[in-house]
Amino acid sequence: MEAVPLLLSLIALAIVSMDLALAIVWNRSARYTWSRTCIVFTATLLGAVVAFALDQYSYLAFSGTASRILHFIWELILVADSAFILAMLPFFASWIIARPMSAYEKAFAIIVASLYLADSVAWLFVPHQIFSILQYVLWMVVVIYCIAIMFGTWKSIDDRSVRTMCFTLIVISFSMVPVILLAMIFRQFRELSIPIVSLAYTIAILVFLFIAIARSEKKEEESEEDRAVSFQKAMEQYHITEREAEVIRLIKDGLTNKEIASELDISVNTVNNHIANIFSKTEVRSRIDLLNLLQEASW
Repeated sequence: MEAVPLLLSLIALAIVSMDLALAIVWNRSARYTWSRTCIVFTATLLGAVVAFALDQYSYLAFSGTASRILHFIWELILVADSAFILAMLPFFASWIIARPMSAYEKAFAIIVASLYLADSVAWLFVPHQIFSILQYVLWMVVVIYCIAIMFGTWKSIDDRSVRTMCFTLIVISFSMVPVILLAMIFRQFRELSIPIVSLAYTIAILVFLFIAIARSEKKEEESEEDRAVSFQKAMEQYHITEREAEVIRLIKDGLTNKEIASELDISVNTVNNHIANIFSKTEVRSRIDLLNLLQEASW
């Protein structure tokens, strides 16, 4: 039974590691300004899970003074990491729903996180039940705040994946209330509640990132198809031949005339003639003008 928290934390560690990897991948194609913040948030969550897992391992592997010293070190790291996550949650929730935070709301997030940090440090030195209960109360206050702002605006969010994410987080948050209440009432349940809550949220983030990446790839494919159709229409509009279209594509790729000649297995003079014809048909004077024309027309 003592090894259960460690086992759950290791599972959470594996999932949040995948979360971080997917968040990095998603950031490359995401059009949201908060996608980078998602990486920071996930990395911080990873740090908290690592600290908790090491704390549980130290408890099982060591005894006496060594166990107490290691427990204090890992708990101190976990407290600092958790305080940062607590401060970041309201900002992250507001970024997701594209809702600007007021100065009062920002101050609220920082004050609650500071209170949590002070209370948790006090709990490390004086492990009284009241300090532990206050930790959970502060977490619930922030979570309820995030639920409230997401619930109030999630229907107006255009992106279906983000809307689904908000709804999922709301459902998970409500389902975690019994777990948090048990941890507040029964001290021995505290070690189980942390990995259980971590698992719930990390799985939700994992599902969201899988959906977001899949949608992003689908949109990119659709965008490529649209550009191909647009390019074909432009070729017909300017009476561009297939060979000239190939030259245009290679110009877009940044190839020189000599490299284009090598790629198409034709002479440099022939390439020069094709480019001259392209310039004449599109009424541009240089490669830069041609590239600007392509960019403006989304070819």
